[in-house]
Amino acid sequence: RVRGPGGGEVARPLPRPAYTVPRKVFDARLVAAAVRAGAVLRRHPVRRIELRDDRVVVDGAFAAGALVGADGAGSVVRRALGHPVNPDRHLALAIRGYAPALPGPPEQLIVTSSPRWPAYAWSFPIGDGRANVGYGEVLRGEPLNRAHLLDRLAALLPATDAAMVTELRAHHLPLSTHRPAPGRGRVVLAGDALSLINPFTGEGIFYALLSGALAGSAAAGSPGRAADRYAAALRGRLGAHLRHSSVAAWLARRRRIVDAAVRAARRDGRVYTAVVELGLGDGRLDARTLAMIGVGLSARS
Repeated sequence: RVRGPGGGEVARPLPRPAYTVPRKVFDARLVAAAVRAGAVLRRHPVRRIELRDDRVVVDGAFAAGALVGADGAGSVVRRALGHPVNPDRHLALAIRGYAPALPGPPEQLIVTSSPRWPAYAWSFPIGDGRANVGYGEVLRGEPLNRAHLLDRLAALLPATDAAMVTELRAHHLPLSTHRPAPGRGRVVLAGDALSLINPFTGEGIFYALLSGALAGSAAAGSPGRAADRYAAALRGRLGAHLRHSSVAAWLARRRRIVDAAVRAARRDGRVYTAVVELGLGDGRLDARTLAMIGVGLSARS
């Protein structure tokens, strides 16, 4: 269920199954799968990256033919390549935690906010009586604090008892509208480190897994040309989608266009599917969807 900034809603089944998995559980499963596949797990706080002609050296202690920087929004590897963090308007801030799930049938809920636009809160059941809840907004040059984020969460999700929210954690979301180069030589960036956060929805795990797989394949296949191979693979797999998601984010700056999209998706299941795939996967805008949203601009909710 999605509520637009004007109050209109659309509620439809998702076009394909979607699962909300607690991050600790997901990360543990991912690490376990990597170890089963032959990876060696080492825990080490990385501080310095040295790029040499024939290898990459980490903190003077570890050397490899190639390095995949999948170290998040505050990436050390990204800084080593000379790329600063995303500027305001290309960076969002969100807070998330876990709360008792809302009563009734399980439903993924997104409530957009007219104040502080673009911004929204969410409540996604995780199947154990709890829901992943949170709030995020695009940064505009003014400082935001924890109290502000929690106030907006409570305002948009009044049925969720703020006092019952646990494991709260805030994090930056570097949006894909301001991406650095995918890598250089033997070093590549993946996921949040490459600013692969959907600017339309703030979703990032799809990009993280896909870019991580492409980066690993490029690094393993030809370490010395990892960056070139990875850039080509990423461009072929996500290039068109990233252009379309950037256009969608630009259009979504206008509240009335989002409200029109909600109305169009309520009337037409194909529009709903197209918007979901654009926001959560690798979908693209198409002429029919844009036309239906255009009709929605003049329709009453």
